[in-house]
Amino acid sequence: MIRRSPDDWQQWLADFSRGEQTEAWRGIMCFLRWIQIRAENGHPIPNFLPAMEGDIFHSHLLRRLLEGKDPLEAPPPESFGQPWYELVEHGRGTATEVKPWEWAPDQKISVNRGIWTILEKKSDNEFIVTYRLNPISYRLSKSAEGNWSLERLEA
Repeated sequence: MIRRSPDDWQQWLADFSRGEQTEAWRGIMCFLRWIQIRAENGHPIPNFLPAMEGDIFHSHLLRRLLEGKDPLEAPPPESFGQPWYELVEHGRGTATEVKPWEWAPDQKISVNRGIWTILEKKSDNEFIVTYRLNPISYRLSKSAEGNWSLERLEA
Protein backbone atom coordinates (compact mmCIF):
# COMPACT_ATOMS: atom_id res chain seq x y z
CA MET A 1 0.00 0.00 0.00
CA ILE A 2 1.25 3.47 -0.85
CA ARG A 3 2.07 5.51 2.26
CA ARG A 4 0.16 8.77 1.90
CA SER A 5 0.46 11.90 4.02
CA PRO A 6 -2.63 13.95 5.01
CA ASP A 7 -1.83 16.33 2.11
CA ASP A 8 -1.57 13.37 -0.28
CA TRP A 9 -5.03 12.23 0.84
CA GLN A 10 -6.47 15.68 0.15
CA GLN A 11 -4.94 15.59 -3.33
CA TRP A 12 -6.37 12.08 -3.78
CA LEU A 13 -9.80 13.42 -2.85
CA ALA A 14 -9.54 16.29 -5.32
CA ASP A 15 -8.33 14.01 -8.12
CA PHE A 16 -10.95 11.32 -7.61
CA SER A 17 -13.97 13.50 -6.87
CA ARG A 18 -13.31 15.97 -9.70
CA GLY A 19 -15.48 18.36 -7.69
CA GLU A 20 -18.52 16.05 -7.84
CA GLN A 21 -20.10 14.18 -4.94
CA THR A 22 -17.21 15.27 -2.74
CA GLU A 23 -18.74 13.96 0.50
CA ALA A 24 -19.18 10.47 -0.95
CA TRP A 25 -15.58 10.48 -2.16
CA ARG A 26 -14.45 11.82 1.22
CA GLY A 27 -16.13 8.81 2.86
CA ILE A 28 -14.26 6.47 0.51
CA MET A 29 -11.02 8.32 1.28
CA CYS A 30 -11.64 7.93 5.04
CA PHE A 31 -12.25 4.21 4.57
CA LEU A 32 -9.00 3.81 2.62
CA ARG A 33 -7.05 5.83 5.20
CA TRP A 34 -8.53 3.61 7.90
CA ILE A 35 -7.34 0.50 6.03
CA GLN A 36 -3.86 2.05 5.62
CA ILE A 37 -3.54 2.90 9.32
CA ARG A 38 -4.77 -0.55 10.36
CA ALA A 39 -2.25 -2.25 8.06
CA GLU A 40 0.59 -0.06 9.38
CA ASN A 41 -0.33 -1.16 12.91
CA GLY A 42 -0.49 -4.88 12.10
CA HIS A 43 -4.27 -5.19 11.67
CA PRO A 44 -5.09 -6.26 8.11
CA ILE A 45 -8.65 -5.85 6.92
CA PRO A 46 -10.68 -9.04 7.44
CA ASN A 47 -11.23 -11.06 4.30
CA PHE A 48 -14.92 -11.78 4.84
CA LEU A 49 -17.81 -9.34 4.93
CA PRO A 50 -19.37 -9.97 8.38
CA ALA A 51 -16.02 -9.45 10.15
CA MET A 52 -15.31 -6.33 8.07
CA GLU A 53 -18.75 -4.93 8.91
CA GLY A 54 -18.09 -5.55 12.61
CA ASP A 55 -14.74 -3.76 12.45
CA ILE A 56 -16.30 -0.84 10.58
CA PHE A 57 -19.16 -0.56 13.07
CA HIS A 58 -16.90 -0.61 16.13
CA SER A 59 -14.01 1.51 14.81
CA HIS A 60 -13.49 4.72 16.74
CA LEU A 61 -10.68 5.61 14.34
CA LEU A 62 -12.94 5.39 11.28
CA ARG A 63 -15.56 7.52 13.02
CA ARG A 64 -12.84 10.04 13.90
CA LEU A 65 -11.75 10.23 10.25
CA LEU A 66 -15.37 10.62 9.09
CA GLU A 67 -15.74 13.53 11.56
CA GLY A 68 -12.92 15.26 9.67
CA LYS A 69 -10.32 14.77 12.41
CA ASP A 70 -6.81 13.57 11.67
CA PRO A 71 -5.52 10.34 13.16
CA LEU A 72 -3.10 10.66 16.06
CA GLU A 73 0.61 9.90 15.64
CA ALA A 74 0.24 6.82 17.85
CA PRO A 75 -2.82 4.93 19.07
CA PRO A 76 -4.34 6.72 22.07
CA PRO A 77 -4.40 5.20 25.54
CA GLU A 78 -7.56 3.32 26.43
CA SER A 79 -10.02 4.09 29.18
CA PHE A 80 -12.34 1.18 29.97
CA GLY A 81 -11.61 -0.33 26.55
CA GLN A 82 -12.34 2.85 24.58
CA PRO A 83 -9.82 5.25 23.00
CA TRP A 84 -9.02 8.08 25.37
CA TYR A 85 -8.81 10.83 22.72
CA GLU A 86 -9.67 13.56 25.24
CA LEU A 87 -6.57 12.75 27.31
CA VAL A 88 -4.28 13.05 24.29
CA GLU A 89 -5.98 16.11 22.78
CA HIS A 90 -6.32 18.11 26.01
CA GLY A 91 -3.30 16.79 27.88
CA ARG A 92 -5.20 15.90 31.01
CA GLY A 93 -7.84 13.53 32.22
CA THR A 94 -9.46 12.08 35.31
CA ALA A 95 -8.85 8.46 36.22
CA THR A 96 -11.64 6.82 38.19
CA GLU A 97 -9.99 3.43 38.68
CA VAL A 98 -6.26 3.17 39.49
CA LYS A 99 -4.54 0.13 40.96
CA PRO A 100 -1.28 -1.77 40.67
CA TRP A 101 -1.28 -4.28 37.84
CA GLU A 102 -1.31 -7.69 39.48
CA TRP A 103 1.25 -9.30 37.11
CA ALA A 104 3.98 -6.65 37.51
CA PRO A 105 2.94 -4.16 40.21
CA ASP A 106 6.36 -2.47 40.36
CA GLN A 107 6.48 -1.85 36.60
CA LYS A 108 2.86 -1.47 35.50
CA ILE A 109 -0.23 0.26 36.78
CA SER A 110 -3.85 -0.12 35.69
CA VAL A 111 -5.53 3.21 34.93
CA ASN A 112 -9.21 2.93 33.96
CA ARG A 113 -8.42 -0.71 33.09
CA GLY A 114 -5.67 0.26 30.62
CA ILE A 115 -2.19 -1.02 31.47
CA TRP A 116 0.41 1.75 31.72
CA THR A 117 4.17 1.45 32.22
CA ILE A 118 5.63 3.12 35.29
CA LEU A 119 8.67 5.13 34.24
CA GLU A 120 9.24 6.57 37.71
CA LYS A 121 7.53 6.17 41.06
CA LYS A 122 7.76 9.48 42.91
CA SER A 123 5.54 8.32 45.81
CA ASP A 124 2.52 6.09 46.43
CA ASN A 125 0.42 8.96 45.10
CA GLU A 126 2.51 10.11 42.13
CA PHE A 127 3.95 8.29 39.13
CA ILE A 128 5.42 9.17 35.75
CA VAL A 129 3.79 6.79 33.27
CA THR A 130 3.50 6.05 29.56
CA TYR A 131 1.06 3.97 27.54
CA ARG A 132 2.17 1.17 25.22
CA LEU A 133 3.60 2.47 21.94
CA ASN A 134 2.64 6.06 22.65
CA PRO A 135 5.86 7.91 23.55
CA ILE A 136 4.11 10.65 25.56
CA SER A 137 4.74 10.67 29.32
CA TYR A 138 2.11 11.65 31.88
CA ARG A 139 2.10 12.48 35.56
CA LEU A 140 -0.42 10.25 37.34
CA SER A 141 -1.21 11.79 40.70
CA LYS A 142 -3.70 11.43 43.50
CA SER A 143 -5.11 14.58 45.10
CA ALA A 144 -5.68 15.08 48.81
CA GLU A 145 -9.37 14.35 48.16
CA GLY A 146 -8.43 10.93 46.72
CA ASN A 147 -9.06 11.71 43.04
CA TRP A 148 -6.57 10.51 40.42
CA SER A 149 -5.59 12.59 37.41
CA LEU A 150 -3.25 12.32 34.44
CA GLU A 151 -1.40 15.32 33.06
CA ARG A 152 0.82 15.26 29.97
CA LEU A 153 4.44 16.17 30.60
CA GLU A 154 6.11 18.43 28.07
CA ALA A 155 9.12 16.88 26.39
